[in-house]
Amino acid sequence: MNEVNPPGGPPAGKVWIVGGPGCGKSTLAGLLAEPGAPPVRLDALFWGPGWTPVPEERFLAEIQKALEAQRWVVDGQFPAAVAAYAHTADCVVWVDPPLRVSWPRLLRRTLRRWISREELWGGTRETLWTVVGPRSILWYALKVRAEQRQANLDLFARLSETGVRLIRFRGGDVRNLVGRIAR
Repeated sequence: MNEVNPPGGPPAGKVWIVGGPGCGKSTLAGLLAEPGAPPVRLDALFWGPGWTPVPEERFLAEIQKALEAQRWVVDGQFPAAVAAYAHTADCVVWVDPPLRVSWPRLLRRTLRRWISREELWGGTRETLWTVVGPRSILWYALKVRAEQRQANLDLFARLSETGVRLIRFRGGDVRNLVGRIAR
């Protein structure tokens, strides 16, 4: 674990979690969420039916509405959302496990969703084509890994002097991180 800003200070009431597919963002968000206040899942706000992105204005408006709460946990890394709102967090957590941890986790999750016909955002379900085709999350995760890592390095550099607590977690199990983020 690399913690950019030292621990201490007030509890984090507003936590933004970034990282690539399969890294554990949703798991961590669920662990940090408070009763009656589910995490803000950016995937749920971004994706419409048939894996079609909603218009960016609508996406950002939905995020803005969710962030009106006094306490929140956001799970996701869409560039427009991070650029517009990540600086409003008390704490930004970058979950960055090795590829040998995140990719098999993503593979298991994707196959489970396909086999169980689990309904995802916008009523979409995984198909064989979305599992192994050119728009597969599995291939996407490999394709964007370096780009997302650079975006997160840039984000941390941009936020380093703002007072936002920055945590980069390189471990495999995000449950080990929960106690380090006072809520």
